[in-house]
Amino acid sequence: MSEHAPERIERDVLVIAKTIAANEFPVERPSVLGVDRGSGLLVRLSPFPWKGNDTDPPVAKWSWVQVTSGPDPRDVRPETQSVEGEILTTGYVDAKDGWRLRWPFVRPHLRGSVESLTELARQRVATAGFVKPSEGDVVQLPLRYRFRCASDECTTTHELPILDWEIQEMARLSRERYGPQWATRFRESWGATLFERYDVHLLLSSYAQSPSKFYVAALFYPPRQSEDAHEHLHHVEHRAGLHVL
Repeated sequence: MSEHAPERIERDVLVIAKTIAANEFPVERPSVLGVDRGSGLLVRLSPFPWKGNDTDPPVAKWSWVQVTSGPDPRDVRPETQSVEGEILTTGYVDAKDGWRLRWPFVRPHLRGSVESLTELARQRVATAGFVKPSEGDVVQLPLRYRFRCASDECTTTHELPILDWEIQEMARLSRERYGPQWATRFRESWGATLFERYDVHLLLSSYAQSPSKFYVAALFYPPRQSEDAHEHLHHVEHRAGLHVL
């Protein structure tokens, strides 16, 4: 390694989002967003080396992966790490007991609003974080999420592109399954009604080409109440049947 090359270290990362590419300005590469075990910080592994195409990622959300990564000098976003070498899956964090095991990785990265996260991005302090919407809905073609933040800091209704691989895959399956009625059926599952049963949060990330402009990297929807054992098993089987684990 030359003296000018960024330092690369082996790290354990909890995968909490998988995002597809955006091919029009602002361009974005496929990535994984996760939490570094050692520091507890959010990291963005970009570009992530999919073993196949963008619709068939080789790693599951909420799995631990071992990677060798280092800062990308071409990317001004502080969370971004470039990856090299083999990627190993070493574990999985289950959703049981109302996300008891998952919440500790989310709470430290909650932000009050899109506005506060935008200000942090302008200062190059943080370009990814969670926000809690008070209401929201899906807008189709291209997929976007329209919402207001559950905070007095929020000054407007936001409408951001969705690059979340899971939601994009759900939309594809809905088109195949329901044909012309897909948009209606899709919104029944992922639109405003999602707020009735789930504690919805959005993971937002900025674009490399426009660090103060955001997209939805993932929807998080833990149950408002803890699932019992039967409900949890049904939830796991349903997600496995849709091939999005």
